[in-house]
Amino acid sequence: MTGYQVRLLNRLDEPAFRRVRLDALRLHPAAFAASCEDEMRTTPDDLACRLLEPPSYMFGGFTEGGELVGTAALRLQAGAKSRHKGSVFAVYVDAAHRRTGLARALVEAAIVRARDARLSVVHLTATLGNDAARRLYVALGFRTYGIECRGLHVDGVFHDEELMALDLD
Repeated sequence: MTGYQVRLLNRLDEPAFRRVRLDALRLHPAAFAASCEDEMRTTPDDLACRLLEPPSYMFGGFTEGGELVGTAALRLQAGAKSRHKGSVFAVYVDAAHRRTGLARALVEAAIVRARDARLSVVHLTATLGNDAARRLYVALGFRTYGIECRGLHVDGVFHDEELMALDLD
């Protein structure tokens, strides 16, 4: 992956993050549990608190010119019985920057953070039919452990979600 920088986003990145997030939700509504309509009603401060501060870690992929063109997040679980696991979510790369290795680098950054947090397992979901995402996750070692039937309901259509996990032990 040449020509990109991956780093944690911070509050100064919020306007760029909001733009990329809304694009992702608008262009690919069946790929995300969040909806564009709900996200548009979220204030910048609420969005920053929810996605840019622990226990969530949002990574951004930037072009050499400093434009945010991709994201991936890790959320840590807080409960005593579940703090050994986390979830990867909000993986998105702008269409013009796909097939460059950026999505892989973003998810790998989330996995590194998960290892640093001493997690035992990381979960994620992929909408059935999103073959590019599934290939990436399998290549990174994620394995399917189930299907959530009717996991998402978008524009009157149900979408099943593939439940995947990566053991870090």
